[in-house]
Amino acid sequence: MKVKFASRLEAIEWIANYVEDEGQFEVLREQLNFNHIYNGYFFLQLEDSIAEVVMLDNKKKAS
Repeated sequence: MKVKFASRLEAIEWIANYVEDEGQFEVLREQLNFNHIYNGYFFLQLEDSIAEVVMLDNKKKAS
């Protein structure tokens, strides 16, 4: 599903209401920025599920 927006503010508000967590917000915000830079207008291309940003801490903590 492709969702088009008239402005960045409209898009950010839509994203904030659509997502479940901060990770999903970041993914869609970055997609919005990328699409605007390379295509000249604000849109999102949505799939069935939203990708998320996950941070893994591989540092072992000293006991």
